[in-house]
Amino acid sequence: MKILFKNTLILFLSILLYGCSTDDTPIANPTLTSINPTSGPKTTVVTISGEDFGIDTSAVQVFFNNVEAAIQTVTNTIIMVEVPVKAGTGLVKVIVNGTELVGQEFTYVLTTEVSTFAGNDITGDTDGTGTEAKFALPTDVAIDSQDNIYVADRSNHKIRKITPSGIVTTLAGSTRGFADGTGATVQFYYPTGIAVGNQGNIYVIDKQNTKVRKISPNGVVSTLAGSSYGYADGTGSNAQFSNPTGIAIDSENNIYVADQNNHKIRKITPNGVVSTFAGSTSGFADGTGSDAQFNRPTELTIDSQDNIYITDKNNHSIRKITPNGVVTTLAGNGTAGTVDDTGVIAQFNNPIGLTIDPQNNIYIADSENNRIRKITPNGVVTTLAGNTQGFLDGNDTTAQFKYPTGLTIDSQGNIYVADRDNHKIRKITQD
Repeated sequence: MKILFKNTLILFLSILLYGCSTDDTPIANPTLTSINPTSGPKTTVVTISGEDFGIDTSAVQVFFNNVEAAIQTVTNTIIMVEVPVKAGTGLVKVIVNGTELVGQEFTYVLTTEVSTFAGNDITGDTDGTGTEAKFALPTDVAIDSQDNIYVADRSNHKIRKITPSGIVTTLAGSTRGFADGTGATVQFYYPTGIAVGNQGNIYVIDKQNTKVRKISPNGVVSTLAGSSYGYADGTGSNAQFSNPTGIAIDSENNIYVADQNNHKIRKITPNGVVSTFAGSTSGFADGTGSDAQFNRPTELTIDSQDNIYITDKNNHSIRKITPNGVVTTLAGNGTAGTVDDTGVIAQFNNPIGLTIDPQNNIYIADSENNRIRKITPNGVVTTLAGNTQGFLDGNDTTAQFKYPTGLTIDSQGNIYVADRDNHKIRKITQD
């Protein structure tokens, strides 16, 4: 009887204790209270404060703008993480055992670094890898779908090719002159502008020959349009240009040329028919077609909507032309200077090269200022890299250029600069 009572009592107490233990165990309810700091570059250590995070690192994930971060430590009230590379600005999200917590926005600060991709201090004509190669006043750069870079090597009268790994070869050209053909049988006379079409054709502004040349994917060079100096619309050799410099291609394979000394933007159809798209006499005026005025327009780039952006060199401005030919001023005001600001308050000094990224940010080779500038879609102008004239690799404020003239951008967002008077191709990374 005593044994039965004892067993019954033990069972009762066990049930009671189990019931109390179950009822009193707190249910994890993670919360996020703060993030510090709320801005910074890649690898910034951020402390996320809250409650009920636990201590199991494998049960926690953190995302900055939907890019997963590397977790350093987790306690019940603190998570410490590193900001991931190229995260961008966006919300911070924490997942604890499947529970999603959304915090405040983290402002991602880009880190800019300038390095030398190819070329060295001595002007010359040498194929090779990286700094083994030599150029002579490389003026413009363009890129294909495989991230191969093509260089208008002006004073060598050649078109050079650089692979993504930095191997430099000569695609076409030899001595100064004019000849169609392939490889070393070809002659250019100061090739200045270059662009790659979506079918793999490369188009070259052969400046002193006042012609637009075409290089097929097989390396065959032909003349698309142009003859002697002058101004004439027409087909092929019936057309005339005067000191053409820049070139860009739209989604329909129409080619646009900055016809510098004619102060016009010319259009060439895929069949070689040349017409005047915008511009008239030298001046500075917005308007449509021939109502607009430029003063030595120099380079062009085109966005995904076929809007054209032009460096209007002697007006120290960046102009925009819609597909309908409406010309407006995006940034700059006709006065030379170095002012970061918005729209026409900003100032440039003889801007030359430009390129555009998928987010419609425009990058400018501000040649006389020896800087690379950036214009956001809202028209905000900042300095991306460069200061005084010279040569120095480094970050955005320490890097130096010497009359940069050409720009292009690869699939990873790296910017390549034809650093003309340093005889180099420079690379700008933004992480």
